[in-house]
Order: sequence, then structure tokens, then C-alpha cells
Amino acid sequence: MDKHDFVVNLHYLPIVLFVSLPAVFLLTYVIAVLLGHVEAEFPYISDAATYAPESCIFAQFINMIAMLMSFVVYIRYSLVKECSSTFSLQSSLPKWNRWALIFGLVSTFGLSVVANFQETSVIVVHFIGALLCFGGGTAYFWTQAVCSFYLHPLGCSLRLAHLRTALSIFCTICFFVTLITGVLSRLAYKGTNPRKWYKGDGGWELHVASTVTEWICAAAFCVYILTFTDEFRDIRISHPRVVCNPNRARVDNEALNESQDSPMGQDRESPTIT
Repeated sequence: MDKHDFVVNLHYLPIVLFVSLPAVFLLTYVIAVLLGHVEAEFPYISDAATYAPESCIFAQFINMIAMLMSFVVYIRYSLVKECSSTFSLQSSLPKWNRWALIFGLVSTFGLSVVANFQETSVIVVHFIGALLCFGGGTAYFWTQAVCSFYLHPLGCSLRLAHLRTALSIFCTICFFVTLITGVLSRLAYKGTNPRKWYKGDGGWELHVASTVTEWICAAAFCVYILTFTDEFRDIRISHPRVVCNPNRARVDNEALNESQDSPMGQDRESPTIT
């Protein structure tokens, strides 16, 4: 196969995600603060993307990022699958790899749901999407950490496996802290607009703990994705092959010729003007 039939430089994909995802978060946050839609102190990521126009910008870019993340998840799945079959690794590795694929796709789907169903519009769907995003992402990180230990030393270094384990522990702690403090803060809230949460509204300390850990958890997610960079450096994938059905093409040509030979076809080709 010719070298032009391959897609290379896939190690740029984790780098693009590492840069673009925080950039979208910060962009929508700045716009929301400048327009007075949220207070500058400790809003949730989704609070800064609740009202237009920042909600439109957030949804548009996050949808594209979610698709790109799904592609990264699939590439990682294919890489682990190839290493497992090539080096005849432990039989339990493919099971962990399949679970990683499922959790990764669930997380990217949840990210898209969070972006498209704002908290003020469909709050239940928004929270379900957030649970799928952060919960599925955390589960994906744990399964990838396990796969990394299975791949050592052929497909992954021990240092990288330990790093992913540490990030998985950290993301798990942040996920539960965000969830628990978020629920408790909402129970103690006495204000009218959660997007503008003031100290006198009740539950302020819990609210700050929830929002800060959410931003930190999102940053840890980006760092984890960045760890795939070195492993993607030597990967190349082939372009999808398009195969034309000759029988179908022949039938279509015969139908076209028959239509042209018919009286109506001849009339269309040689119109008579009177």
C-alpha cells in the first residue's frame, strides 16, 4: 500500500484536545462574565454556557470536540487490540479494552448532551449528561490504567501506567466531591438564580468546593488525554476503502440506456418546437 494511503501524525489529536477543550471553557466563561450572565467567582462550567450567545458557541465547539474525542477513544481501542493480538498478551486484556471503549463513548456522548441541553432548559437531561460525562470518563480512565499495566513493557512504560493510575484516583476523588458538595449546596441554597450565587444565599462554601473541583477534574481529564500522545506517535491508519458494486453499476447503465432509447427519452433529447 502506498504511503499516501495512510493517515499519520495522529499524536496531534490528544494535543488538540488538550488545548481546545480548556480554550472553549475559558472563552464561554469570559463571554458570560462580560455579559453579566454569571458572576466571576466560582461558576460551574455549564453555568457559563447557559445563555446565548455563549451557549451557542459552547454547544457548537463541544459537539466537534466530542466527535474528535470519540475518534481518539476508538484509535486507542484499536491500538490496544492490535498489541494484544500481535504480542499474545493476557486473555483478560481484550475484555478490559472493550469496557474502555464503552465507557469512553458513553463519556463523549454525555459531554455532547451537557453542551446541548442547558441547565435552565432541561435540567434532568443536563444532569444525566454530566453524570455520563464525568462518571463515564472516570471509569474510562480506570480501564485504560489497567490496560496500561497489561501492555507493560511492550506497549506502555511502567511510569506512564502509574501516572494514569494516579490521575484516575484523582479524578475519582474530584468526581465524588463535586457530586456530593453540589447536591448539599443546592439543598442549602436560598437564592433565586444559581448562576449568580452569593455568599448570603446559603451553601456558599459547599458551592465553591463543588465548582472548584469540577474545574480541576476537567483539567485532569485533559491531562489524561494528553498522555496518549507518545503512543499515538507511531500509529498510522489507512483511509476507508470505497468499493463500487459493478453489477449495480451495470444495471444502472442499462436502465439509463433503455430510458434514452425509449420514445419519451428521444423526445427529451430532441425536443420539437412548433
